[in-house]
Amino acid sequence: MDLTNLESTILRFLEAHQGKEFAISRRDLVEKINSAAVLQCCGSAVNGNTATQQHSNTLIHEREIRRVIKHLVESHGQWIGSCTKGYFMIQTDQELLGACKYYHGYALSLLHVEAKLRKMSLPALLGQLSLEFSSRLNRDATK
Repeated sequence: MDLTNLESTILRFLEAHQGKEFAISRRDLVEKINSAAVLQCCGSAVNGNTATQQHSNTLIHEREIRRVIKHLVESHGQWIGSCTKGYFMIQTDQELLGACKYYHGYALSLLHVEAKLRKMSLPALLGQLSLEFSSRLNRDATK
């Protein structure tokens, strides 16, 4: 499995957060990753605050870390869970179900927003999405 430096770094930090009970907050994960990047670049002899200020334009933002975690799950099959406390490595079937429930609720929330913007009911939007999905599956099957 070929991983980028950022993917490897994220997984290294998440290894210490096995199970939902030990989730790391998004903010703490961002801070740890950026601190590690500054230390790798500048070495431990440089004052952390000064180094962070000098490299503020190269710091990795939370949105990028969320994107990479999504990629790790989708493309590399990593069992990374997300909950209100932050991110963690899924350890049990119960945590897997909980993580899936969390993502399911998040997806439905986003679809509800889309339905409101389109001025249609959520069931109508879901029906439309079902048709689009079926059409896409059929199109992909004929390729």
